[in-house]
Amino acid sequence: MNLYKVTLRVRNEAGVLARITTRIRKFQINIRSLDVAPIDDKEKFSDIHMVLETEKDDIDTIMKKTEALIPVVEVTYKLQ
Repeated sequence: MNLYKVTLRVRNEAGVLARITTRIRKFQINIRSLDVAPIDDKEKFSDIHMVLETEKDDIDTIMKKTEALIPVVEVTYKLQ
C-alpha cells in the first residue's frame, strides 16, 4: 500500500464532504488524515486535504471519479 497526498478544490455546498468520503468508501480506501479549509474571503471555495492509503491503480480510478462530482473544481494528488 502507498500513501497519497490528495487536494480537492470544492465549492462550499452542504453535503460535499459526505459525497466525497462516500465515493472513497465505495473503493474501500483508508483515509489516514483529513482537513478542510476555506481558500477565499467569501468562503465560496475550500480545499480538502487528505492522505489516502491505496494502490496506484485505485488512486487513479478514484480521483477520476471524484473529479466528476459536481462541486469538485480541481483534483491533485501525488505519492507521499
